[in-house]
Amino acid sequence: MPPLSWAWGARSCSDTPPSPSPSPWLSGRVKGGALPVTSLEKAAELSRESSQGSCPGSCSPLPQWPLSHLCRPWAVAQCPDTSSPERLGPTMLTIKLPQIFRVHQVPRIFWEDGIMSGYRHPKSSALDCVLSSFQMTNETVNIWTHFLPTWYFVWRFLVLSSSLDFCREPHHWPLLIYLLLVCLYPFASSCAHTFSSMSARARHICYFCDYGALSLYSLGCAFAYGAYAMPDHWVSGVLHRYFVPVAAFNSFVCTGLSCYSRFPELEHPRLSKVLRTAAFVYPFLYDNIPLFYRLLFCFWSSCAWNEAVAGYCYHLLFALLTGFLFASHLPERLAPGHFDYIGHSHQLFHICAVLGTHFQLEAVLSDVCSRRAWLRGRLPAPGLPGTFGTAGLALLGNAAIISAFTTALPRAPGSSAGPASVPTEAGCLREP
Repeated sequence: MPPLSWAWGARSCSDTPPSPSPSPWLSGRVKGGALPVTSLEKAAELSRESSQGSCPGSCSPLPQWPLSHLCRPWAVAQCPDTSSPERLGPTMLTIKLPQIFRVHQVPRIFWEDGIMSGYRHPKSSALDCVLSSFQMTNETVNIWTHFLPTWYFVWRFLVLSSSLDFCREPHHWPLLIYLLLVCLYPFASSCAHTFSSMSARARHICYFCDYGALSLYSLGCAFAYGAYAMPDHWVSGVLHRYFVPVAAFNSFVCTGLSCYSRFPELEHPRLSKVLRTAAFVYPFLYDNIPLFYRLLFCFWSSCAWNEAVAGYCYHLLFALLTGFLFASHLPERLAPGHFDYIGHSHQLFHICAVLGTHFQLEAVLSDVCSRRAWLRGRLPAPGLPGTFGTAGLALLGNAAIISAFTTALPRAPGSSAGPASVPTEAGCLREP
């Protein structure tokens, strides 16, 4: 059987092949442009007939019949022709991953403390940003350490939805809001790290949304603690009644202060870091007032050490580690360039935050089960205005704050114009 090249628009590229033994049922040419046969022999016969009259080594066009007219097109051999690179074999689909740069090759607004390499192009397209999550950059682990936990929390939410009646049971509405915001904040963080290299302006907007999601998560914690974790003799007290509304106001302060901290980032980096750290420490301390009291009360008295108390202890431990890593930039500050891809503080920060949220979720669920009957006898059922109404107003307020800071972005560093210099494909700097 002679070698053939049989594809749409292909050409016969070999010397005149020897005639195959004719099939007894093969007579005449195909009529009407169809090829209703199921044998490879006819394909060979047609190839031989189409190449008659051409000199050896020449290429003559084959009939333009699509492969769908063959019963078994995968059985057709391909013509090995080394005279032309495009006929060496089937074209392979290749994806070119984005180029990676060093710190001195990108604008200063993209720099990270102690990270010397692994930077993406500061004018990446959205596709390049997505593709970069599948190659090793200094953001790859940041992306996946929050993208994968997002689906873990979504799975936990779906499992709980099958056992708890979130629609018709008002006592579970605070838990529903908490679960939704637990799923939101890691997803927003993952998206922010993915698309933050599209431009300096896009970088600011991505992290504005990230800060807003974290602020709403702090409100979700207040919903859960106010409904299920409040100390016994604080239930129905003044703090309990105003606990969630104050937390909603705190979310506005957190989003506004953290977004503003990006404006003096280049001129006053220490001030920017202090403002951003304070923006998240403040709502954390407020939300955990009930936990601090419960843990201190259990430490100084002989209260029962149940699963909820243990879960809250682990949650606070990982929360403290999260804050320390965020503020210190260790270990990359001690050894710049050694933790660019794996092991730098922001990756550890993500891992500790997710672990802390996991233990928090387990502790809240333990309180929901163990204190349900006791709390129902002392608290009225939550209403729509105090749950979804408050959460909706907080969402709209945070969105308005983010929009206001986005409008003010031309005054932010690196946003009014292009960067002072951007890397070319060869990695050299050029003027934009």
